Amino acid sequence: MKINDAYTTLEGLLSHSDKKSKKIYQQLLGAVNNLKERELSSEERQVVEKLLERLRLDHAENMSVKELKNRSNLFQKEVMKALSLVSEDHYLTLGLGMGVAFGAVLGSYLIVFIGAPLGNASTGLGIGIGLVIGSIVARYLDIEARKQNRVLVTSTR
Repeated sequence: MKINDAYTTLEGLLSHSDKKSKKIYQQLLGAVNNLKERELSSEERQVVEKLLERLRLDHAENMSVKELKNRSNLFQKEVMKALSLVSEDHYLTLGLGMGVAFGAVLGSYLIVFIGAPLGNASTGLGIGIGLVIGSIVARYLDIEARKQNRVLVTSTR
């Protein structure tokens, strides 16, 4: 299915959809719109069109919401993998998790080096420091990915 055809089909599906399906169609519409605006090579375009075929938008009205959501998630993951893209705030999600993990380790080392005055508060302090550092680094990486046009935008802003 061509990218422009998929966009038109999704707009039609969005206008007839129920509340549960609407959010899924909006995400798909945002992703397809983002792909439509990109300057894709012919190989990349063929890959995207094959993935759109596997999405089976022409049968979307007969799909359950769960199946539609699964197909949508699979489509987005495969497009990101094929085109070396990341999702919005990808690095922020990773950075916060890693910040908590490294912060907890940092906090336990603070107990050893600073000792009793802080007590268990040093673990919380370490997690806070880890979150701040993780979010700063992650925000920088997200901005760099956006500058390099490596973000698959799924929202229709």
